[in-house]
Amino acid sequence: MGLTKVIAATNNIFVENIKPDCIRHVINVTIDTAKEFHDCSHVYIRYLIDATPDWVLAEPKSLHGVTHQSKARNDSSNHFGHRFTLDVSKSWHHSSSETAELVPTPLLLLLLEVYDVNMWNRQKSVGYGFTHIPLTPGCYSIDVPTWRPHVTDTSLQLHDFFLGLAPQIENIKYAGFPDDGNNDTTVLGRFPFSTEASGSVKVRFDTMIQMGRNVLEQEQIQTSINLHRPSATSNAVEEVIQTYQRAKQRLKAAHDALLR
Repeated sequence: MGLTKVIAATNNIFVENIKPDCIRHVINVTIDTAKEFHDCSHVYIRYLIDATPDWVLAEPKSLHGVTHQSKARNDSSNHFGHRFTLDVSKSWHHSSSETAELVPTPLLLLLLEVYDVNMWNRQKSVGYGFTHIPLTPGCYSIDVPTWRPHVTDTSLQLHDFFLGLAPQIENIKYAGFPDDGNNDTTVLGRFPFSTEASGSVKVRFDTMIQMGRNVLEQEQIQTSINLHRPSATSNAVEEVIQTYQRAKQRLKAAHDALLR
């Protein structure tokens, strides 16, 4: 009886209440390493998930967090292995088009802010970066390049060196899609904001999806249609064969005409 209860409890983990017209994404995110942050002895990373209002979040607390401090190695790399799980879902609306997409477009961003802690326990930001979170099932390893404000004024450089007062952006979301008030995301630019390249952060994603009943049925129908529909390659091969047969017939007719 006890073993039966254990098996039943284990199976209940995979039985989730998902709406028929929803797609659920469970993504294990691992902030692995940071590299090439020179002159940084101890580094930690603050992260934030930037999600559009269309997403339904199972655990809003997983949208932000901080890694532990990591001491730089001889190769200027810092190792974290910080892992968290992101559980989000989004409604799916079937389109009458035969090319309807079952997986939503990637509208989730992972924003990163890298901090350095010096020997006087002063903290300063040394890099900003972002990446799209993969929504297609699979395992991914992405190197996220970072940048930081470029300082040219001598007094600001002295403040940065002695006091750790490096210029910082007010909102970390600016590292992803800058909000210029016009809601125009077709052109992304930070002009005239001057920046310089910093290090990179390696992030690993393990993405799984769970489809609602209606979504799964529609995918099966679409798969069946694609199996019975001639592919572009088979159509091209058939056209080549027909062209060859027509050319062969014309050549035979010309040959017979010469023999008469």
